[in-house]
Amino acid sequence: MNSINPSLADTTASIDEEIVAYLDGELDTESVARVERRLADDPRYNARLNQLQRAWDMLDNLRRTEADDDFVNSTVAMVAVQAEEVARTQALRAVRRRNFTWLALAAVLVLSMSTAFALFQRRLSRENRQLVRDLPVIERVDEYANIDSLEFVKQLQRENLFPAEVDDGT
Repeated sequence: MNSINPSLADTTASIDEEIVAYLDGELDTESVARVERRLADDPRYNARLNQLQRAWDMLDNLRRTEADDDFVNSTVAMVAVQAEEVARTQALRAVRRRNFTWLALAAVLVLSMSTAFALFQRRLSRENRQLVRDLPVIERVDEYANIDSLEFVKQLQRENLFPAEVDDGT
């Protein structure tokens, strides 16, 4: 397995960048002097410069072509179509996001209303169950209003004069 030391690869890449900048005339005078000193002192550095210089020379020998108007127009049209597609996709995403937000809000609203309704119904049902249990007493409330003492009611119960569904709790 052939592996390259990462620090060596970084060094080679930085050397190539420096030499390319030197060949392109992009370095300041201090950097140019440093590269020229290194070229004089380091044969490998000089060999790399020669390799890159030959590659540059070969590129100069390549035939240059100009893009015709049809190619330019079709390329611009393709870019415009792609930009339009991107814009349409982004607009569709925005609509979907807005619709999802409204749907989530509606779901939260329905859920909270359902919960409130269920709690209200449960509380109401509990009160109604109590009323149903107390119905026999409620039906005879007028009769019980005429009773002067609880002792009289207990005496009636001892004599089994109350219906079976009524229980006074004693």
